Amino acid sequence: MYFTNLSRSGNIPIILLLIFFSALNFSACDRNDDNGPVTEGPATFEWIIADYIIDTSVYFSADIAGDFSAVLNMGFCWSENSSPSLVDNVIFMEEIVPGIFSFRLTGLQEDRTYFVRAFYTTAENEFYSDEKVFQTTRPVEHNNYSYGIVRVGNQLWMGENLRTTTYNNGDDIENGTGMGNYMGMNEPKFYFNYDDSLAYAADYGLLYTWYVATDSRGICPDGYRVPDINDYETLMLHLDPLATPIDDLEPGEFNMSAIAGGMMKATGHLDDGTGLWEYPNGGADNVTQMSVLPSGLRDPSGSFAGLGFNAAFWSYTEENISRGIMFYMHFFNGAFNTNNFSKKTGYAVRCMKEADL
Repeated sequence: MYFTNLSRSGNIPIILLLIFFSALNFSACDRNDDNGPVTEGPATFEWIIADYIIDTSVYFSADIAGDFSAVLNMGFCWSENSSPSLVDNVIFMEEIVPGIFSFRLTGLQEDRTYFVRAFYTTAENEFYSDEKVFQTTRPVEHNNYSYGIVRVGNQLWMGENLRTTTYNNGDDIENGTGMGNYMGMNEPKFYFNYDDSLAYAADYGLLYTWYVATDSRGICPDGYRVPDINDYETLMLHLDPLATPIDDLEPGEFNMSAIAGGMMKATGHLDDGTGLWEYPNGGADNVTQMSVLPSGLRDPSGSFAGLGFNAAFWSYTEENISRGIMFYMHFFNGAFNTNNFSKKTGYAVRCMKEADL
């Protein structure tokens, strides 16, 4: 047996409780008795989820309540076959206490179907939660680039910012390098490398005007789209059930959620060389594996701003004839926010679609 210690904590999306990951032991093990599991025990599983899924990894979480005086072990069993048990792949939690317990499993195969159950054991029996089935994602190829895909709830999101320089019909998107001030242009359709430098594209992708993001020729991979405000709202409410729907925001209020941004932001900061956000990168735990980076913006007046400090994304939805609705997060906290700005501004784009099952 070998043990892996985890110290990172994150927000559980269902009930917004702060949890701490425990030290874990990976192994396969035998049943505790010859009669198999029984259906009723001293403790009860309230729920189990398999979420925030990428091509090689999934996040398990479960909630258990009841009498723990006789509980010896608890954890998760998973398999490529239905009804996984203690003879399959097993994670034992080191701390045996009621409440929420979670673990991010790695080392899976892309585009595979798996089954998972939470379990606990007593001296006489083993007890299982309901079964959850999940499928790992697979990268999507688009214009000679491979994008990782993240499943969050029933949505599939690109795991990094778009970087295409062509529309889906093969037409080139106009390169905005050196454009300077283009505020007087009507419906400018440009893409930008931050600071007009190719060096930033590998980490941050490209910035697009709203007119490119919504062009009928399309810029997203086949089956994917630029999300509208309903898509973003679905994402927010899945991550944070206490998030404020966009239509319920008061005038001048922009904060939809205090925690959802941190659940999507890549961790680390520039001060100690652990990441690309400015210090302190507040609230970031990247539990979703969305790995959002601070890609900044391109202002139509000619300047770039915000690299390291904020991440901003266009939605497909317009506020009015000249302004589009965007969503953003900052370096100083874990909030997720919305606002509207000139459609001529260059922001990042993340494409998405609904999951098939």
